[in-house]
Amino acid sequence: MGAVIAGVTMFRLMLALLIGPGLAAQAQDLRLYTVGSGDVSGGYYAAATALCAETNRIEQDLRCSPEATPGSIYNLEALRNRQLDFALIQSDVQRMALTAEGPFAESPPFDSLRSVMSFYPETLTVLARPGANILSLGGLVGKRVDIGLPASGRRATTMRLFDALGLDRSDFLALLELSAGTGLEELCAGRIDATVLIVGHPNESVRRAVQDCDARLVTIAGPEVRAFIEAEGDYVYASIPGTLYGRKGRTQSLGVIATLVTRSEMPDDIVSALVRNTIANLPSVGVSASVMENLSPQGMRSAGLSAPLHPAAEAAFVEGSD
Repeated sequence: MGAVIAGVTMFRLMLALLIGPGLAAQAQDLRLYTVGSGDVSGGYYAAATALCAETNRIEQDLRCSPEATPGSIYNLEALRNRQLDFALIQSDVQRMALTAEGPFAESPPFDSLRSVMSFYPETLTVLARPGANILSLGGLVGKRVDIGLPASGRRATTMRLFDALGLDRSDFLALLELSAGTGLEELCAGRIDATVLIVGHPNESVRRAVQDCDARLVTIAGPEVRAFIEAEGDYVYASIPGTLYGRKGRTQSLGVIATLVTRSEMPDDIVSALVRNTIANLPSVGVSASVMENLSPQGMRSAGLSAPLHPAAEAAFVEGSD
């Protein structure tokens, strides 16, 4: 958590240095807010940076700071503890926080959690090193597999899937908890057999792993996976077009939605500005972050949102549709 607080403090200091002493008094009137994202190499950080860029370009009295974090679980706990103002999280993790399930089973339900916007689909993406003989989910058994940092959404989702399939740590040679960037480096170096990601596509890190390291996209399908998707209700069928990465066919898998959340007490004008500036400038947001291309306000208002929509977000969507 201290990294986020330090980041905000540094943001204030850099802002003061940039504007100079003559405008220091005016800087005191700026209201700063933070958006928790993910690894700096991932889609969440790119998305948060694009969102903040629009607000910082348009609003005179607001400054938005994108914060790199370990991922969805961390973001929700930091949001609950008021160390973040907004958080990018997976849609399944959003519901788990509301109902105190999974990684939040020891915490009370996050009753003040509010949805702000929904963004892009994220697909469970398993990459295997060539020669590992991993062609399906069952092929991971007995292998060295990266499932993500403890505070990441990809780890929470992966363990939920493994639990549903009756798999535990003893079924693997090793389950490693690495950052996305480190996991891909270890895969390319041949020190692990597979890494599990949850990302929007196309994804530059996946492209490099496939094209530079000959990593293989692993099919996640079959009766057990189908039963998991249909029983949980938080997941959808998804596939990865091979043409995105110079391969043929499509790789079957499952997916979630990237969502933005806040707390119920977040000031209406800040929430409204964030939503309004985003939906009014979707083309430039998509240019800044490719994962944010082809968004529609209608989908952003509802897809994957289990927490109640913040009233100011609801009003901004209504205003944007007029």
